[in-house]
Amino acid sequence: MNFLEFLESTAFSEWVLISMLGFPTLIAFHSIGMAVAAGLTIVVTLYIYRFVPGIPEAKLPGILRIAMWGFTLNLVTGLAIFIPRGTEYITNITFLAKMLLVLISAAILLWLRSHLTRIAKGSGDVRTSVPARRLSLVSSATWIGGIVTGRLIAYVGTIY
Repeated sequence: MNFLEFLESTAFSEWVLISMLGFPTLIAFHSIGMAVAAGLTIVVTLYIYRFVPGIPEAKLPGILRIAMWGFTLNLVTGLAIFIPRGTEYITNITFLAKMLLVLISAAILLWLRSHLTRIAKGSGDVRTSVPARRLSLVSSATWIGGIVTGRLIAYVGTIY
């Protein structure tokens, strides 16, 4: 029995699959985490591109810290959702595409938070930072792609 099959045979896995609270609760918190992580990243991107004025630049690292908390919630709930069907998910190309997009988004989120923290401590303007502009746009696009592919998992392949 491989590790994923072992995880699928646990009581936790059974709880997620058959209880009235398991999957609905996890997917609700997963959605909240994604909304926070992706939503705040998109807000920062819109600020950097001057579509959302009025946010003090000193607040941007804090906004992205909250986005990191959303991503952490996503990570925890995503693992919990993965456990009952890991052997199916790991062979689903849509799921793998989602994972790639989310990992890219999270890596950029970490970098962006660090970069904006350095700029906020200095006297630079976040909106003129070419790497921040480009990577924030890529991060927003990959978050959106992760959300779309996450929804498509239920419709593409043989999982459901």
